[in-house]
Amino acid sequence: MRSRRSPWGYHAAVRILTVVPLVSIFSLSVADAGAQVTVGAALVQSNQGTGASDRPYLGPGFGGTSIAGIGMVDVAVGSRVSVGGEISLAGNISGAQNERVPGGDNTFVSNHRDTVFSGVLKVGTPSNERVRAAAVIGGGLAQRHTDRNGTFNRSFLPLTSTPVHETLSDVVLALTAGVDVAVGFTNHVALLGTGRLYQLKDNDRRPDGVVQRGVSSTILRYGGGLQIRF
Repeated sequence: MRSRRSPWGYHAAVRILTVVPLVSIFSLSVADAGAQVTVGAALVQSNQGTGASDRPYLGPGFGGTSIAGIGMVDVAVGSRVSVGGEISLAGNISGAQNERVPGGDNTFVSNHRDTVFSGVLKVGTPSNERVRAAAVIGGGLAQRHTDRNGTFNRSFLPLTSTPVHETLSDVVLALTAGVDVAVGFTNHVALLGTGRLYQLKDNDRRPDGVVQRGVSSTILRYGGGLQIRF
């Protein structure tokens, strides 16, 4: 099955617009305490490979590409080191799937997104340079959310079909690695290039070992935006 690219979703945009003011308020309160604070926001592309298939229970796996956003706030603890927090949001990816259930099977389209919250450590070039680069490592939590809409098909007489809707939503541990490159064009504002690799620690398996979603637990997001230093 060929995965489809999904458009930037309304709900993902709302989450971005909600988080940015909260990050700004937090950073300004820290800045008042005397620490150098950097706030960044980037529009990125999110890529997930095709997940596992466990037919006849669930399959095929799917992956895809969507538009995403990363918001970040960092507090300097040295000229080359900072600590901070990030939120990484994405639109849906979609795929057609089939699931065996008691009495028949479900045929549906799955819409999936992952939201990642990370605490990070950044180590790089001195913060007073015009071009700055930093390696990023950290960890946190990811919310995995999947909506399925389709039909239930009975496998015995009478052979009928009825609408079916399923929602899967859970929180798992996530590891974060990446890189930031900033090019300053004023003392406080810089262009930002960023990349993140997330590894979600669920293996996309239910407790009984059966594939849960068929979506990869590895996510690559990269793109660009702006960085502001207070």
